[in-house]
Amino acid sequence: MIAPFLPRNHWGPLFLFIVTTLCLVHSGSGADGEKSEFGGKVLVIPLTNESITDGRRLRELGQMLEEAGKEKSVAVVFDLNVTGPLDWEAQQHLLDWLPRIKTRALAYANSAATGPGALIALACDSIYMSDSAIIGGAVPNVESSGEKESEEAQKRKLTQRISIQKARARGLAKKNGHNAEVAEAFVDSETEVKIGQTEISKKGSVLTLTADEAVKIIDGKPLLAKAIVGTVEELLRQEKITAKTIRLSPREFGERKNRSRLSQESKKGKEDETAEQPGLFSKRSKGNYKDKIVILKVGMDALATGEASFAFMGRTFKKAELEGARAVILDMDTPGGIAWYTEGLVLNSLQGLSYPTYTFVNTRAESAGAIIAMATDYIYMRPAATIGSALVVSGTGGDLGASMKDKVTQMIIGTVRNIAEIKGHNPDIAEAFVSTEKEVKIDGVVIHEKGNVLNLNTIRATEVIGGKPVLAKGVASRLEDLISQESLKGEMIKAQPLALETLAHWIQKFSFLLIIIGVAGAYMELNSPGFGLPGASSAAAFGLFFFGNYAAGNLAGYELAVLLVIGVILVAMEIFIFPGTMIPGIIGSILICASLGLSMVDRVDFAWKWNDLPNAGSWASLFSKSTITLAIGLIGAFGAILLAMRYLPESRLGSWLVLNQTVPAGPSIEFSDSSGKEKAALSYVGLEGKSTTDLHPAGKGEFGGKLLDIISEGEFVTRGNPVVVVKHQGSRIVVRRVSD
Repeated sequence: MIAPFLPRNHWGPLFLFIVTTLCLVHSGSGADGEKSEFGGKVLVIPLTNESITDGRRLRELGQMLEEAGKEKSVAVVFDLNVTGPLDWEAQQHLLDWLPRIKTRALAYANSAATGPGALIALACDSIYMSDSAIIGGAVPNVESSGEKESEEAQKRKLTQRISIQKARARGLAKKNGHNAEVAEAFVDSETEVKIGQTEISKKGSVLTLTADEAVKIIDGKPLLAKAIVGTVEELLRQEKITAKTIRLSPREFGERKNRSRLSQESKKGKEDETAEQPGLFSKRSKGNYKDKIVILKVGMDALATGEASFAFMGRTFKKAELEGARAVILDMDTPGGIAWYTEGLVLNSLQGLSYPTYTFVNTRAESAGAIIAMATDYIYMRPAATIGSALVVSGTGGDLGASMKDKVTQMIIGTVRNIAEIKGHNPDIAEAFVSTEKEVKIDGVVIHEKGNVLNLNTIRATEVIGGKPVLAKGVASRLEDLISQESLKGEMIKAQPLALETLAHWIQKFSFLLIIIGVAGAYMELNSPGFGLPGASSAAAFGLFFFGNYAAGNLAGYELAVLLVIGVILVAMEIFIFPGTMIPGIIGSILICASLGLSMVDRVDFAWKWNDLPNAGSWASLFSKSTITLAIGLIGAFGAILLAMRYLPESRLGSWLVLNQTVPAGPSIEFSDSSGKEKAALSYVGLEGKSTTDLHPAGKGEFGGKLLDIISEGEFVTRGNPVVVVKHQGSRIVVRRVSD
C-alpha cells in the first residue's frame, strides 16, 4: 500500500534493501528456520579410532555431514588420526554415506589415515598430510562368526570382501580425482601399481604411503596428497579459505543434540506454566470420562500390592472406553511388580481400545512397568528417566530355578514381542528388557550387547536411528508438555482409587462371610421372639455387603437390595402365612440368590460384555467368581444354621436369645374339652391336636379349637395327622406325630 507514494528514484534502493534483508535472514537460518550452526563456516571434524569404530559415533558423524550440507557450510575438514580396524557391517555404512557428502570436503592426515581413515581421505576433494603421517592399508577386516569356520571358508570370505572394497575405493577415488590404482592397492595386496617407469606398489604387499611418497610429483601431478602442512589452519590458507572455523567431534555433536532434545519444551507447554489447570486436581464429583484426558498414576507400589491395583487399572481403561475418553496417560514411576497380573493387564485391558494410550515415564518404568509401557501406543520420558530391566524373578526378588526361569521367560518373551509389534515398538527392545540373551542392533548400531538385561535412559530411548526413535516418541518435562506435543484436547481428570474403594475391596473379598452372617442371622431371627441380635447382625451384614460391592464398582445398588428384601418377605410368607404352598418360598429363594449373585458382578465388565466389546470374555466367565462366592456363602450359612440348632439352645447366649422353658402354671390358652366346655390349659406341652397343613417342617395345627403355628420335630407330617406338643420355646411350638 505504500509503493504508490514512493518517488521513482527510490525503487532501486528499496529493492536492494529487501534482497539484502532476505539474504541475511536466509544466511542466519537453517533448513527449519532456526539459527544455523554450520552455515557459512568451515566445520573441522577430528576423527579418531573411537569415532570410526563406535557405531553410534559413526552415525553421529553422518548426521553432522548431513546438517553441514543442508546449512551450506563452506567446507568440511576431516582431521584424521585413524588406524582402524572397522567391522565389515559398520564399514559398509561408512562407505554408503561417504559419496553423499554435499559440501566441499578436505582430508588432513594428522598422524595416520589407515584402514577406514584412508577411505575417508579418498572421499575428499583434496588430501593434505603432516610430515610424519601415513595413509593406506585399508584391507577389510574378517570377524569371527562365533562358529567354527574352515580356513578355506575364511579365505573365500576375505576374497569376496576385498573385491567389494576395491570397487568402493576405486569409485571414491575416481569421483574425487585421485588415482584409482593407488586406491585399489590400499585394499588388495595383489594389486601392482606402476606409473610410467616409477613402481609405486609391488605385488604381495598392501600399499601404505608416507607423506613424502604421497606428495611426490609423478607425471606432473602429486601421487595422492596435495601438500604437506603442519596444521589445519595452514591447510585452509593453502586452499584460500577465510571463513570462520568450528571444531566439533561426533561425540560432542551427539551430546549437544541430546542436551537440546532433553531441554526443549513446546510453546504450548511454556504458556501453560502460569495457566490454571483445573482438570488435573479437580474433584471427581461426576466421575465421567467423556471427552476427557484420563491420568492414571502408576506409583511406586501400584504394581506390587496384588490384584486390587491391577483390577482398578483395568476398570479405568474399560470405563474410559465405555464413556468416550479422548486418551489415557499412565503417569509412571515404578520399580515393577507382579508378572502374572501384569501379563493379564497387557493382554486384556490394554487391547482393542479405540482411544490412544500413552506412558509418561516419570521417572522410572522398570520391570513390570516397562512391559506395561510397551503395551501403550506411545511412550514419552522425562529428561532424566529410565525404562527396562524386566527380568523375571521370584516373589522375594531371587532367581527362579533353571527350568522354571526358562519356562516363564519364554512365555513373557512371547507376550512382550507380540505386544511390541502390535503397538509399533521394536520387538527386539522388548525381548532385551526381559532376557539377558538378546543383542539389539538397529541400522548397524549396537544398542545393547547380550549378557545383561537392557535398561534405556532418556537419551538412548529417544535416539532416532533409521528414521524412528529407538523406543520413546519424545521427551516431556511434565504431563502438560506431553499433551501439548500430541495436540490432545480436553480436560484432564485424575483416576485414582478413593479410600472407600480400598475398604470396599476388602469387603468385596470377604463377601462370602457377610452372606453367611446375613442368611444365618435372618433364619435365626425368624425363629426367635421379637427382634434381637440375629436380626441386627443380618441387617448389618447385608448392608455392609451391598455398600462394599457398590463402592468396589460392582452391580450392587438399591435395586438389588430391594430385590433381596422382597425375596426375604416371600420366604417369610411361605413359613408363617402360606406354609406348604412352596411357590412363595421358591420365588423368594431365587430372588435372594439373584440379588446376592448379581451384586458381586463388576459393573464395567458387565457393560463391556453387554456391548460386546473386544476381550469381553463369556457370560460364564463374567458370573463365575460371584457364583462361587455365593455358593460358599450359602453352604457356610446352612452349616451355621445346623450348628446353631444343635448347640445354641443349650448355650448361655441361646438362653438369652430364646425362651427355653415351659410356661409357668396358670392359664395359658383357652380350649374346649370333649363336652364343649371352655377350659384353661396349664401348659402347651402334652396338648394334642391335628395338623391342618403339611408340616415340612413348619405349618399349622388345631388344638382344642385354636389354630396354632407349629413345627414338626424333624419328620414330614401330612395334613390331618394327629400330633402332640413335645417342646415349647417362646413362640416356637414343636410337635411330634402321634403313632396310630
